Order: sequence, then structure tokens, then C-alpha cells
Amino acid sequence: MLDPRQIRAEPERLKEIVRLRRVDPRKADVDRWLELDEQRRRLQSEIDNLNAEKKQVAAIGKSDPQAAREKGQELRERSREIDGQFDEVTREWNAILEWFPNWIDPDMPIGAGEEDNVEERAWIPVAGYLPPEKLGRANDSAKHMPQTPVHAEETEFKPLHHTELGERLGGIDTLQAGKVSGSRFAYIIGDIAVMQMAIQRLLTDELLRRSYQPIVPPLLVRERALFGTSHFPEGRDQVYEIKTDNVEEPLPLFLVGSSEPTNFSYFMDRTLDEAELPVRLFAVTPCFRSEAGSWGKDVKGIKRVHQFDKIEMNAVTAEGQSAGIYEEFREINEWLLQQLELPYRIVDKCTADAGYLATYRQRDVEVWLSGSREFMEVMTDTNATEYQARRLNIRYRTAEGGGLKHAHTVNDTGVAMGRLLIAILDNYQQPDGSVKVPEALRGLVGKERLAPKQG
Repeated sequence: MLDPRQIRAEPERLKEIVRLRRVDPRKADVDRWLELDEQRRRLQSEIDNLNAEKKQVAAIGKSDPQAAREKGQELRERSREIDGQFDEVTREWNAILEWFPNWIDPDMPIGAGEEDNVEERAWIPVAGYLPPEKLGRANDSAKHMPQTPVHAEETEFKPLHHTELGERLGGIDTLQAGKVSGSRFAYIIGDIAVMQMAIQRLLTDELLRRSYQPIVPPLLVRERALFGTSHFPEGRDQVYEIKTDNVEEPLPLFLVGSSEPTNFSYFMDRTLDEAELPVRLFAVTPCFRSEAGSWGKDVKGIKRVHQFDKIEMNAVTAEGQSAGIYEEFREINEWLLQQLELPYRIVDKCTADAGYLATYRQRDVEVWLSGSREFMEVMTDTNATEYQARRLNIRYRTAEGGGLKHAHTVNDTGVAMGRLLIAILDNYQQPDGSVKVPEALRGLVGKERLAPKQG
């Protein structure tokens, strides 16, 4: 949520950001909000004046009770009328305010879609980082990435899709999951399940070494947690709702599509000391998404599913710390992918492709699938500055005694497990259908290679 004072001060700037972020201007109507804001402030002034008159009436009650009763009745009737008008105006005022996007980083690329995202860097095992002149926008770096599975012992073979590899290895079963749960579900079994556990151990050990605090959060949350983190109102169609029929308290609950809303809501309505910041957290949880808008797309395999496991990294920071944490999360993303020796790139997302309304700056980390010759997003890093903290009422006391400020929040997909499994299967596949295990995982997996099941 934006500070209304800043909206009043810079309405034209906000209109331009609404346009650049491709937010529906009928919902994020700046001019209408300004009209309502003026009405609301006028009505608030009238309410304040009426309250002052009520105090004066109380003071004359002893000397002229009848006059005080008559004047008091008149003021109460007028107050009910003004309060009703104020509530009506405030509802519309808030409804528009909810759709205003965050202010954007001045360095965020301007663009019309993902084709205008800017490549920050790209890395290939052994070769290292691509030089800057081989980077650009959209898929400019793709022609410089490996064109065959990067860890294959031979190059003259037709790479398999991860679904077929997973089935041959006896580790991915979407057919049985379809019978049990419907489309976009999967069983992860045996060696591939062990490999997922090994990835989790690799990253969580690193985060603990860096003194990140683990948290085991609720996966069912009330509406405020999702509204507070900007997943509502815009992303409501992505969320599964538990109706109130089977809820102990008569309020709906929602399955989280990420632990971000519940992690940040841990700090809701709290005031921290600046000395405590930044607070760095991570959570390992299942996540649930309807994938509305993507039905019919990526239906094969485990790339786009309704349930998946994820390690989420979050931080609550002071005003001057969020940019540094944003870079710290990127560095951890790169550390993990380089440990796994997976080729990848990082893209600075443009205004029209920068995710939800809370975004001040956002980047994606995309693994290169050298078998299928395409990039696939596996991590997203977002600096939301004070946008979420305003909605959740997360504040901190400044060290220099300057009063209270809203905190900043930064979030990152440390790893989306299913997609990282896809990346490993794709890049480590061999001509005989086996898959090498990344060296960083072998000690935990207990094998150097996963072999196809016989029969």
C-alpha cells in the first residue's frame, strides 16, 4: 500500500507507473481517488467539528438541560449522516488504493513484456560467466548457451523430456497422481525423492551457516495475510479457498501459494527495534496454486503443477537495508546453482512483467535446459520496500530516536524443488537414459548415477 501523502504529492508520477506496470486504470483510477480523497478529508473535518460541538453541549448541560438535549439530538442525527457518507467514500477510496502499484526503482527496465527483460548475467559450468556483449534482452544469450545436455558424456543423442526420464527412472509418476488427484499432480518417488531431499539439505545447511532463522509457518491463512502481502486482490484466482462450512471459526481460510504471506504476517501489527534488523528467515513448505490462466499450458510433467515444494527466503529490513538484502538473495541463488553446476541466467524484469503490485524491483533466475534448449524460471527475487509492511502494519523504532517507520520486506524463491529436479534431469541425462547425480549431492544421495528401471 502506498502512503496517501505521497500520492497527493505525485499523482502524475503514479499515473505513469500505473500505465507502465499495465495495471487496469479503471481499478487504479488516480483521478477518482483524488476526488474521493478530497471528499474524505472534508467529511473528516466535519466529523471533527461535530465532535467539538458535542463537547461544548456537554459543558452547558448543567445550566440548560433542555437546550443541551435538543442540540445533542441535532448533532447525533447530523453525525449519523456524516459518518454514513464518510464510510461510503472510504470504502471506494480504499478499493482504488488497493490497486495502486508500488513506486518503481528508477533503474527498473521500461518494457511491454518479457521480451524487454534485461539479462544481467549468464553462467555456464566450466566456462563461467558470459561476457557482457553476449547478453541483451529477451533470449539474446540463448545462442551462446550449451546446445546439448551440458553434463552428457556424449553429444550425439536425442535428449528426453524430463517426464520420460523421470518415468524411466521410476521417480516421477503423473499417471497415478492423475487418478488420485487429477491433472497437474505428481508422485516423486525413490531416488528422485532422495535427490530432492538432498537439494533441500544443501541449501538449508548454507542458510543456517549464514544465520538465517528457520520458521515452520501455517499453510492455511486468513484473508489479511494474503491482502497484506499483495497476493489479494490481484492474485485471488490463483488461491484455493477453504469454505467456512468446515472452519471452526466463521472465517474463510486460504492455502498459500508460497510461505511468503504467512512468514511476513508473523510480524503483522508489531513494532521492532532497528537493532534487530534485518531479520532473515527461511521456510520449507508445500505450496498450492490453481494455475488459473495457464490451463492447457505446460500440462506434461512437473513444471507447472497445483502442489509443489519450495524453500522461501524472506527478510524484514530497515529502510536502508532492503537493496543489500535483494543482492544477498541473488548471491545465494547463484551459489546454489553453481554448486549444482547448472547453466543459468539472471534477468532484470521490466515494468510490464514485474510480478505483483508490491514490486519495487524484481529479477528472475532462470536455468538453461540444455536438452530442450530453453530457459526456465526457478527463482524470483523481489524488493517490495515498505508496500507490504504498510498493509501488514510492520514498523520499527529508528536507532537515532527519529520515531517509527514502516519496515521494508524482501522475498525470494530459494528453490522451487520440482523445477530444479527438471533442470538436473535435463542437464545431467546420458545417452543410455541414466542421469548423473550432481557432485554436490552425491554424498547425500549415495549414488553417482541414477539408472533406468529394468522392464
